[in-house]
Amino acid sequence: MGNPAFSVLTRSAELASAAAEELDVLVVGMGATGAGVALDAASRGLRVAVLDKGDLASGTSSKSSKLVHGGLRYLENYEFGLVREGVVERQLLMKLAPHLVRPMDFLYPVWPDTAKRRLLGLGLTTYDVFALASLAGRGGATRRHAKVDADEAVALAPALADSGLAYSYLYGDCATDDARLVLAVVQAARSFGSLVITHAEVTGLLSEHGTVVGATVADRLDGSTVQLRARHVVNATGVWVDRLQGFEEPGRQAVVQPSKGVHVVVPRERLPLLEASVLLPSKQGDGRSMFAIPWGRQTILGTTDTPYDGHLDGLSLTGEDLDYVLAAGNAVFKQELTEQDVLGAWAGVRPLLRQPGSGSMSDISRRHTLVEGSGGLLTITGGKLTTYRRMAKDVVDRIVEKDGRKARCRTDEIPLSGTRPVDGLLRETTAAAQVLGLSDEVAASLVRQCGETAAHVLSLVAAEPELGRLLSPTAPHIAAEVVHAARSEGASTVDDVFSRRTRLSLRAKDAALPAARLAAGLLARETGRDAAWADQQVAAYADAVRQERGVLGLPDTALEAAG
Repeated sequence: MGNPAFSVLTRSAELASAAAEELDVLVVGMGATGAGVALDAASRGLRVAVLDKGDLASGTSSKSSKLVHGGLRYLENYEFGLVREGVVERQLLMKLAPHLVRPMDFLYPVWPDTAKRRLLGLGLTTYDVFALASLAGRGGATRRHAKVDADEAVALAPALADSGLAYSYLYGDCATDDARLVLAVVQAARSFGSLVITHAEVTGLLSEHGTVVGATVADRLDGSTVQLRARHVVNATGVWVDRLQGFEEPGRQAVVQPSKGVHVVVPRERLPLLEASVLLPSKQGDGRSMFAIPWGRQTILGTTDTPYDGHLDGLSLTGEDLDYVLAAGNAVFKQELTEQDVLGAWAGVRPLLRQPGSGSMSDISRRHTLVEGSGGLLTITGGKLTTYRRMAKDVVDRIVEKDGRKARCRTDEIPLSGTRPVDGLLRETTAAAQVLGLSDEVAASLVRQCGETAAHVLSLVAAEPELGRLLSPTAPHIAAEVVHAARSEGASTVDDVFSRRTRLSLRAKDAALPAARLAAGLLARETGRDAAWADQQVAAYADAVRQERGVLGLPDTALEAAG
């Protein structure tokens, strides 16, 4: 059971292995749901390969609000089953990945003019009931809700000081690093033998007698093309599912309505939140709630929820997006945030199910659906990050049913990068980091990202002290994490490392471009590439950041620093 370390050097071998045999399951799409399907199927004894045209989590699954939550606002649409499912999965993930899914306090502010104030307490009580009902054997607990006065709320979130607050509700949910949660699921899938191939694009489906039996795959790193054969092909490509369904049934009506969600990042001192995130009820008249979330030295503000019909691979932040988010934040916090305050931003699209007659995107359900095409292609879409495991279970249940097998789902008991209590792991890592001259902040960051493998990163610094160098003054990431990402986390490019393994692309105005050449050099050393390749990597990373940031762009000084 298991594969070699998840290294950039093993990627080609895994693709060749997938092409050399008939698989039981080929999963297309390596976001949270696709990774979840790979883990579920592999843990039930099936031979699995999962691939993505980009890096893992390079689509919607790295562009969420970084929350694992029940979806308190879905109670407004009376979607009690959806909320209960989210709460159950939240509690479970706290057990399976305690370093990645951590409890966080949230404030729901109430002003004298807040509508439906009397229903808020009832809704939060319902939220608590779902959490309590799901606690048995499912990890830690989030706090039960309580009503707090304005002074108590401002002590937790000083940015609310001038908002005219009447009082607030305090309740519990969880925060996460979405991309690293997907990485943890992928690593667990590999431990059960799943083959994992990033930067491999499906360009067509193989069909025999009207049945889908595999896919044609283009290797986007070396330009080669291979055919992968499988008894079952799963379409878990999120907002791209219609494209793959079109290969099976040309002209098929689209099932997904993409919804654009934008977040911006500002310095923590410009939007100070000490101990709690804030759920911002809409003050813009459109019914859309937003979040303000403490994120290390920064604060996240978002998200939007607007229909998107543009090119899915060309998503960018627009001036309208930026103005909306800043106006929503300023309407509550009175901080006079401007574009100059914004350090970074990301734009993603959610795969919502088309529902004719819905009045707004917020009215469209976040439920998921599983569809079997005329050729047997299994398409899973809709849903949200928190419920990826349930979505995956539905897919694999269908597969084993079609096979006439009996193999129960085990993913509710499979740890994701270890289950050691975070407090003990943090003490141990901090002590080891201090010996190497690294700060407590670096140690805490490593634990939150890597869990029990934080020691592997420290061992790289012990062997090569230069790898203890900080990559950026905006976040506690060190050069050793670049090497670790290449050797143990499947990263192939600078963009993989800075955008999804460390998130440095989002935390600084310069997107850590001054360190991109160092990172490219380390990746080149790991893979035997030359200086020209490293130069191309720096340019490609700058282009990727510039594309996503849209109207924000990149400072000229950042480009000059990158060379």
